[in-house]
Amino acid sequence: MKNSNLFIALATCFFMYSCGTTDSDAPTFCSVADDVANVDEVEAMAGTTLTLNQTVCDNEALGTANWDIHSAEGHAHEGEEEEGFVLFSGSWDYDFSDELTGTTETSGISTDIPNNVRGVWDIVISLVDNEGNIATDVVTPLHIENDYIPEYQLTTVTGLDLAVGGEPVWEPGATITIEGTLTDSDGIEHWGYHLENEDTEVEIAEDEGDGAGNTEVAFTWTIEIPSDATPGEYHFHMHADDMLENSMETGFHVEIE
Repeated sequence: MKNSNLFIALATCFFMYSCGTTDSDAPTFCSVADDVANVDEVEAMAGTTLTLNQTVCDNEALGTANWDIHSAEGHAHEGEEEEGFVLFSGSWDYDFSDELTGTTETSGISTDIPNNVRGVWDIVISLVDNEGNIATDVVTPLHIENDYIPEYQLTTVTGLDLAVGGEPVWEPGATITIEGTLTDSDGIEHWGYHLENEDTEVEIAEDEGDGAGNTEVAFTWTIEIPSDATPGEYHFHMHADDMLENSMETGFHVEIE
C-alpha cells in the first residue's frame, strides 16, 4: 500500500512538472485609462519631470517590469510605425526595473528629461512573471519638444522625401539644396553646418553664419559635392547657439555614391 501511494505521488509530481508549478500563462498589460499601453504616443517637454504608469496582471504571481527609454534614431521595433523624417538632438537613456508582487499592480516611473534633447524616443516596457513567463513588450513613442535650445526645421532636402524619411543619396559633383528655418525665442547667435565622411572624418563641405540675435533665420544652403568625393556613409551636421549660449547639434545620415 505504501509503495502504491509513493507511485501515485511520484506520478503526480511528474505530470505537475516535477512537483513544480504548471503556470505557463504570460503576464498581461491590463491597462486602465492613461496607462502607457493605452495611448498611441506620449508627449513631453525637455527639462520637465516625466511620470508614467502601467497596470500589469498575472494569473498567479507577478515578477518584474522593466522600463527602458532610448532614442528611436536609426532603428524601429517590430510593429512600430515609421515616424518620417525627424531631427534628433542630445542623448538620453533611462532604465528602471520594478520588482512586483501579487497578481495585479501598477508599475510606474518618474524621471527628469534633460533640457538638451529633442526628437522621438521609445518607451519599452518588458514584463515577466514570477515563473519566467514573458509578455509581449509594450513599445510607445515619446515625442520630446524643447523650448531651451535652437530648433532647425527643414522644408527641402535634395534627394529626400521629408514626409517619408530615410537617407538621401547624393552623387559626387552634384549640387544639393537644403532649405528651412532656424528658430529660438532668445535669438540666434550663430549657426553652421558641415558634411563629414563617417569613416575618415574628413569634411567635404561646410559653412557658418551670424544669427544677429534674430528669433528666426530662414536659409537656403547650396552645397557643391566635390567630384572626387569618396563614396560611402556621411553625416550632415547642423549646429546653432542662441544669445543665452544654449547650444545644440543635430543632423542626418547621407549616402554618397
